[in-house]
Amino acid sequence: MSREILFYSDLPFGYHMADAEERMSRFVDRGYRVHYVEQLGIRDPRPRHLLRVARTLRSRPPAASAPFEVVSPKLLPPRRAPLVRGLNRAWLTRQLRPLVEDPARTVLWLRYPTPELLPLVEREPWRVVVYEEIDDHEHSPGMNEGLRRIFREARQRVLARSGVVFVSSEAMRERLARLHPNVVRAPAAAVDLAAFAPPVSGGPASERVAVYAGSIDFRFDSELVAAAAEHLPDWRFVIAGPADRRATGRLDELPNVELPGRLPAAEIPALVAGAAVCLMPYRRDAFTDTVFPVKLVEYLAAGKPIVSTPIAAVGEFDDLVSVADGPGSFGPAILAAAQTDSDAARRTRVERAGPFSWERRMDQLEDAIEAAARSRDG
Repeated sequence: MSREILFYSDLPFGYHMADAEERMSRFVDRGYRVHYVEQLGIRDPRPRHLLRVARTLRSRPPAASAPFEVVSPKLLPPRRAPLVRGLNRAWLTRQLRPLVEDPARTVLWLRYPTPELLPLVEREPWRVVVYEEIDDHEHSPGMNEGLRRIFREARQRVLARSGVVFVSSEAMRERLARLHPNVVRAPAAAVDLAAFAPPVSGGPASERVAVYAGSIDFRFDSELVAAAAEHLPDWRFVIAGPADRRATGRLDELPNVELPGRLPAAEIPALVAGAAVCLMPYRRDAFTDTVFPVKLVEYLAAGKPIVSTPIAAVGEFDDLVSVADGPGSFGPAILAAAQTDSDAARRTRVERAGPFSWERRMDQLEDAIEAAARSRDG
């Protein structure tokens, strides 16, 4: 009888932030049978959400390519109507419970406290319940006070059954440590260090290229990047990632800005390798101050100079990351970061990425889960 993980994601399968899929693939390599359940969230779907899902389904890789089972459960709207809520809770349990052979040998791992999951969480003798919060979902856009109340109530019930809680950032650790006694900071940011490693004999990139690799959405400060591109007209700005066109602002209009869209994960190391400077132009708010971006670790692993707005995640790397805030300072910071780069600085950045290898992260996750299981067994 194999060990199992029933993993409930906070994202659809095939989303460009593939850390969850990478983790589950590596658990398969460690002998687990994994069931990857796509997100259901907390809201009733709106037309724009359905369009987004349709686009994702068209562009994502086939689920058959994954080394684990991908499950796409369904719920009936309107989800908060009392009768429908009860039906959905029973229906979701019927969709998911038969996936696992024995709950007592199964890790139930939730990345979002979807209320309809509560009967499944509370009524089965799971080996360990894991709750993971990599983003401040409670304060994400579109969460009104009514949804926040539902989210908090569901999260509290999940936490009551959880043996261990994983978070990505120190800000999230401090917040959830007030709600649970076993909170482990295990950033979703982990990288294949060999894939990003700079050439042994490599010097600074000769071309004036600034690179951003990530989502272009409500967190992305397009005006900051536009001002930097205008300040440095002889630089190329490659802003790669799935784009919400409302978030790109006037970047489309600038001749030295390229928006190639979403790139396959296998192409990101080459993109970063071609950069003279890498960018993290996040807006400052309560949400972004809880994130720990994987791009930060990717940039470090490649040995690249980094210019970022002053989000909390860069605090522990303030000796390696140039911080600039405001249209008048971001462009000059990019130029200064390129001009002051050195072999010694590149080596230091690569060394600081070492703790974020996939091997170390997987050991940390598995050790924490096993410790929680031993504690539960007494």
